[in-house]
Amino acid sequence: MYSKRTILWFLGILTVIVLGFAFVITQLFLYPFAAAIILAVVFYPAHQRILGWTGGKPGKASLLSTLALLLIFALPVCIIIVLVAKEAVAYAQSAEHSRFAVFLATVVERGLKFLGRWVDVSKYDFRGAVTSHLQQIGVLGSKVLILRNLASLVTGSLIVVVVVFFLLRDGRGWVQQAEEFIPLPAGQARRLFSNISDTIVANAYGIVSVGAAQGVLTGVALAIVGSHSAFLLGMCAAFASVVPVAGAALIWVPAGLYFFFAVASWKGIFLFVWGLTVVTTVPNIIRPWVVGGKVELHPLVLLISILGGVQAFGFLGLFLGPVTASVLWVLLAVIREELRPGDAKPEPAVQEAREERL
Repeated sequence: MYSKRTILWFLGILTVIVLGFAFVITQLFLYPFAAAIILAVVFYPAHQRILGWTGGKPGKASLLSTLALLLIFALPVCIIIVLVAKEAVAYAQSAEHSRFAVFLATVVERGLKFLGRWVDVSKYDFRGAVTSHLQQIGVLGSKVLILRNLASLVTGSLIVVVVVFFLLRDGRGWVQQAEEFIPLPAGQARRLFSNISDTIVANAYGIVSVGAAQGVLTGVALAIVGSHSAFLLGMCAAFASVVPVAGAALIWVPAGLYFFFAVASWKGIFLFVWGLTVVTTVPNIIRPWVVGGKVELHPLVLLISILGGVQAFGFLGLFLGPVTASVLWVLLAVIREELRPGDAKPEPAVQEAREERL
């Protein structure tokens, strides 16, 4: 007979090996899984109401909740994608795109002229190459890119829908099993998972709010200066808002340079002033207001966790960074409570108030 310690070591090592194989198998679906978890956590309160309407039937309620998510998210996203795709193709064929090609070619030519002081570049027609490549990318490239991204979007969306359905149907049971598995009192384990849920919801609200605000403000500014692609660039600014530090500046800075040098200097100056005073300051107002209400983290800790998370995990770091910091905060609080003497435990009223919030 083997000792219990030997059996546990064997099971632990075998579990690590199996988890490694499971990660290799599922890493291609990491983003759809993460998106499904985020959607399920954010939509779970609404799912609870639907569950009550169906008389406590989890399968029927999960199906209705998944269909509701499709109507709420998928339909508007499809409409936006179609509109953006049409405007992208129209922009590729427009005079504004041609002027931008000439502007970019001029910038490249001036840079090469400066470089020509040390290197002979006279035998290369960089201006013609830039113009021809932009024209090819403009029409054909945009259509190819749209079709390629559409196929991957459909595949990923199907995975997200299936995972969301099972998370809504069985997720609560899985969380309860995890709470029982963790060697912590029931209240502390519930507090840990509730904190993770609150952080995910708060960051989802924060990302959507900041993206919508920066996209609308960028689009309005571009419409004021007369850009024919204000909607397209506004949508690009909304998606670029998730990029730390730079954010929507990835859109309005190049647009400002283009309007300053190629169209009218006052329009470029207006875009820069608007971007620096309005678009850039919006996240500093909206994010703490939306996220700070649910996450008990200092704004500086929240900022560092987001930047570090994105650096380590890419887009998922927007969620993993704050979740990690929030879980660490809860663990330190639990350790502090466990190290207190028995007579210094939190008062029952305080403890009940904490559990009511969970």
